[in-house]
Amino acid sequence: MTKQKEPPYPPVTRRRSATAEGIAARRTGDYTPPASPHRVGHTPGLHGEDAPYLSGEIIRPGRPNGYSKTVPPTRSNVPQPEEELDYADDPPRRRTTVVVRKPVQPTRRLKERTRFHWLVFVGLAMFIMIIGWLTFSALSSWWSVQQDDWHYGRPRMFQIDAVVGHGDSPSHPSHFIAVNLNGQILVIEIPGGNAAKAIVYIGPRLFGAGQDLDPVTLSFESCTTANRPDLNIHIQGSDKVICFPNNGKTFDSTSQQH
Repeated sequence: MTKQKEPPYPPVTRRRSATAEGIAARRTGDYTPPASPHRVGHTPGLHGEDAPYLSGEIIRPGRPNGYSKTVPPTRSNVPQPEEELDYADDPPRRRTTVVVRKPVQPTRRLKERTRFHWLVFVGLAMFIMIIGWLTFSALSSWWSVQQDDWHYGRPRMFQIDAVVGHGDSPSHPSHFIAVNLNGQILVIEIPGGNAAKAIVYIGPRLFGAGQDLDPVTLSFESCTTANRPDLNIHIQGSDKVICFPNNGKTFDSTSQQH
């Protein structure tokens, strides 16, 4: 038979409880029991499986002075390692599991810059030009009517003195009044200033919007071969002249236009 070899290590007799000497040595804090072969790779100082004891009866190695089994470990009596900061100006971190968050600021919407096509600005410029032109035309027309109101009044009236050979003289000229009465042209002659011999000549009638405010003026130039001062009616805004020929006593109502 092959002789059985003895084990390289003597068998360890497993104790049922720790001895009083072992407990006393553990209480001093200077005793570090040898590592148990059953606890290979574990931290020295922890009891092995073959030496059971009550955990409250010993002091673990590295326990601070003044700490006993009757005082539970707290953050105030156990020194904490200093925490290394990532940056020098970082505030110290809180040693708590509660995450403290700053109040969330309201969301601020960024203003979006609206971009327009260049044709939009061209159309806007043309629109402003049209509005400006219409406004200018309206103001110009209003100003022209206002000036006519100051010069001719309403209804439009024009007066002039002239010597036409109808019983008048340079010292007593005839007086003529031209009136635009709602579009109807009337010319009143007062020969020699004598109102009892007044004569009314009916001129043409004007049609169209605003022509009832057109001023009418008179002039006395010869428009026939008789070489006499004839009655010429001028309507503002028209290039035509209405001529009433002079027959030596009155003006012929048969008008001629030239």
